[in-house]
Amino acid sequence: MIPVLFIDDNKEICSLFQMYLEETGEFLVHTCSTGKEALKYLKKNQVLVVISDYDMPGMNGIELLRHIRALYPRLPFIMLTGNDSKDTAIAALNAGADFYQNKADDFEVQVLDLSHKIHILSGRHEAEESARRKEEILAAISYAAERLLKGNGWQEDMQEVLGHLGRATNASSVFVAKAGNETVSGTVIDPVVWEMNPCNAGAEVSGLIHAWWQNPMQAVLLADNKEIQAWVKKPADDDLIPLQNADIGTILVIPVFLGTEWWGVLGITDTSSDRVFSPEEVSALRMAARVIGSARYRMYIEEVFRNPVEESLVGVFIIQNNRFLYVNPKICGIFGYSMQEFRDMKNLLGLIHPRDHTEIIRIIRGIKSKELPSRHFEMAGIRADGQVICLEIYISSISGDNLDFLIGNVIDVTDQHRARRALAESEKRFRSLFSNIRDLVILHRIPAEGGVIIEINNSVCEVMNLDRDQILSCTLPSLCPNEHEQAMVYSHCVAAAESGRSVIQTYVIRRGGSPIPVDLITYRVVMESSPVLLSVARDITERIEAEAKIKAGEELLKHSMLVSLREKETLLREIHHRVKNNMQIIISLLKLQGFKVEDPQVQEIIRDCRSRIYSMAVIHEKLYQTEKLTSIRLDDYIRDLACRVISEFDTDESRIAFSLQSNLTVLVDINTGIPLGLILNELIMNSMKYAFDPDQQGEIRVDILNEAGSLQVTVSDSGRGYPEGFTGESSTTLGTELIRGLVFQLGGAVAWKNDPGAVCILTIPMPVIEEETSS
Repeated sequence: MIPVLFIDDNKEICSLFQMYLEETGEFLVHTCSTGKEALKYLKKNQVLVVISDYDMPGMNGIELLRHIRALYPRLPFIMLTGNDSKDTAIAALNAGADFYQNKADDFEVQVLDLSHKIHILSGRHEAEESARRKEEILAAISYAAERLLKGNGWQEDMQEVLGHLGRATNASSVFVAKAGNETVSGTVIDPVVWEMNPCNAGAEVSGLIHAWWQNPMQAVLLADNKEIQAWVKKPADDDLIPLQNADIGTILVIPVFLGTEWWGVLGITDTSSDRVFSPEEVSALRMAARVIGSARYRMYIEEVFRNPVEESLVGVFIIQNNRFLYVNPKICGIFGYSMQEFRDMKNLLGLIHPRDHTEIIRIIRGIKSKELPSRHFEMAGIRADGQVICLEIYISSISGDNLDFLIGNVIDVTDQHRARRALAESEKRFRSLFSNIRDLVILHRIPAEGGVIIEINNSVCEVMNLDRDQILSCTLPSLCPNEHEQAMVYSHCVAAAESGRSVIQTYVIRRGGSPIPVDLITYRVVMESSPVLLSVARDITERIEAEAKIKAGEELLKHSMLVSLREKETLLREIHHRVKNNMQIIISLLKLQGFKVEDPQVQEIIRDCRSRIYSMAVIHEKLYQTEKLTSIRLDDYIRDLACRVISEFDTDESRIAFSLQSNLTVLVDINTGIPLGLILNELIMNSMKYAFDPDQQGEIRVDILNEAGSLQVTVSDSGRGYPEGFTGESSTTLGTELIRGLVFQLGGAVAWKNDPGAVCILTIPMPVIEEETSS
């Protein structure tokens, strides 16, 4: 239906014309009674033809026409008038009216004539508008192609391009968006939207539009390269209902393809609810969609290929007319030049060492003349700082648009060359060491892979008296002389393969000779990504012979030492025996002297001396009787000493009883035994002298205890005890002074008390001597 605006101050005429025109079913007529009302309506509504009466109050038809021509230059206009004035007709036509028509008496004829003129004007107007919009759209497409080819930035460029398309199509908004999310270089590309009159609710409306065209029903059509035109005010599907409250009347969505893949859409919205995009407009907008798709595809391809090249670890260059057209950051780092310095270079020779100039010129000429399709080679290069580096270069040619380019890759292999030289030198040293080492070095497979010998050094052939070919391809166990040794070496190889290291002593065969004893150590190593075993065998013949000699010498020395030890033991035993005999002689002499002395005090002194000498003689006697001649049992020594002292003072052995209590066996050497024996001798003599009356029976007791790691010897009797006021620390008698001196010599302590008889407690460090059996 053709939208028509009819203006007349006579409302009855307006209603009649509206009724007759709309009855044809071809027109949609809106009426206004004044020019101002008509102008206000035209601002918000699409009208194809305006029909206005000439005579109207306030603003006549001519004035209205001038206003319309100023605002809408190509809008069709028909002037109606009730008079037949030629001047009015000329004025109307001069003001820009397309037709002039008198109000005839036959109203139906007038309506038919007016309908015919409306058809003519609307058809012409639509054709002109379609052509104009197509021309403007094509101009916008031309601008879009030029702008997008520069590739300044997708968002910025598209915003500008969509503005041109929006103004060319007189649309309320134009947008480009991808179906779903697209990630390029880590950035999500959002929809790009242009609006004629931006509003705060634009984002919400945009989201509703995108939700509509991305639903499965619409997406299938778009993916099939079909455009979709929809009218929001009279929706064909329920998805458009949410947009009815928005200021949107018409939506046109055209698919955008990247190559053959559907990428997204170019969308146009209009506030008019009855706008129909002509085939010419749709065709032009499809062309715009193809331009946008091509630009997006080119941008995508550039992103795909530029990023790897820019971030490549290989230097990349393109040369045109002997100048660098492009270099990536890596090649700048290799040579130490900036990109601008590369662009200022006249040719590639500035990067190559002079000695290789002739060769690089020959290669480039061959590639340019097509004699060589490409070339891969190594040359010496020169950095910006003058440093010489090793380069691996690949150059080929590409042609396009009657232009020839050289494209190449460059890798700095200086470090690799150094590493290869170092590796070659290291391998040379290793080979020399491997071949000349005296030990037998054998490289062989692990048992699970057959255990075959891979490599040997020269010493293996020399020691085993076998040719190299006789040894290679054998196994390590097969080099052993018998089955026992072979089984042991096989187990040794299995253990080394599992744990990484194993050591044994075995034998290897020598052709024409006796087996050779070796120390065999095997390691698991990795060679060419596979585990192998490295065995090192050392000939230990000389060591075994030396060990045998040492063992024989040790046996001889041991025998000599045993003989010498026995001689020394015999001598020491003889010494103890003679010392004991000499002391016994002294005791006998003192006893004889006592018989000739009549003074009782002198006799007592002689007796005390005999007793003290005896206490020392007993030590030597008991040491003489032991096997090791180093220590004696303390309890046996005290028992013999006490019995001897008691018998010296009393012939009636039953009158004074002696007892010894001990909860441990204590061994003492001569250094501890003699002072301890002298102390006990003095204490027992004191008990025999002063503790008992002549006819009184009594007991002398010795207790040996281990008290907190110290040796405690307690001597007590059942006699009268120490005199009142006696203190061992202040006594000046020879016996107490002798006891205090000997206790100090032993590093101990002594205490005296009555309980009720005399009690003396000795505490000395525990002798550290292993127990031995007395002989």
